[in-house]
Amino acid sequence: MLRKDYLMRMIEEMSEAVGSMLGLRREQKNEQALDKLDGLLKRHFRMSEQMLRSLPAEELIRLFRQRDGVDAESLQLVARMLQENGEIRDNMGEEQAAAAVRIKALHVYLYAALNGGSRELVDYPLRIEELAAQLERYRLPAAEERLLMLYEEQEGRYASAEDAMYRMLNASPDGDADALEEGRMFYARLSALGDQQLQAGGLSRGELEEGIEALRDE
Repeated sequence: MLRKDYLMRMIEEMSEAVGSMLGLRREQKNEQALDKLDGLLKRHFRMSEQMLRSLPAEELIRLFRQRDGVDAESLQLVARMLQENGEIRDNMGEEQAAAAVRIKALHVYLYAALNGGSRELVDYPLRIEELAAQLERYRLPAAEERLLMLYEEQEGRYASAEDAMYRMLNASPDGDADALEEGRMFYARLSALGDQQLQAGGLSRGELEEGIEALRDE
């Protein structure tokens, strides 16, 4: 209960800060927005804006690993700060920097969602949808497509998960055995589902069997 209260207070403070940063962005006071973000990060996560932007996604996640897993709630808040960083960078005309930060935010949101993230603290389905739309014209790395595949599967959207699986394969090196195994394991999990469940997720049994056969030939 104490932790939940702490997290809710942090969410309230971050929501106020994001609103303030939005106002600063509208006034083109981007450096001030970055300073506010930097202060928020240092106060709650002991990291700077520059550290947030420069560390790879997996390194950020490692900072929140615990003995029994990962602090998914804190990761969601870090992802929210990454997302806001991307908005500021975009407002500054730094298109490539904004895209890189948004890809990282998507990675962290997805990882948190797959490892016990809370929809109550951060509406991660909405945030993931926002980022996916912003990144639609970019080719995502295989690591992010793999997480999207697993997330869409978790959400019961099997056709979308299959699309992400094929994008993962396309983004991987030719003949990548690990990527192919991920795809085959994905199909194996879907094979255990009933026809009605598959249909509800946008995939028919026939389409599933075609996919299994296609990967078998790889």
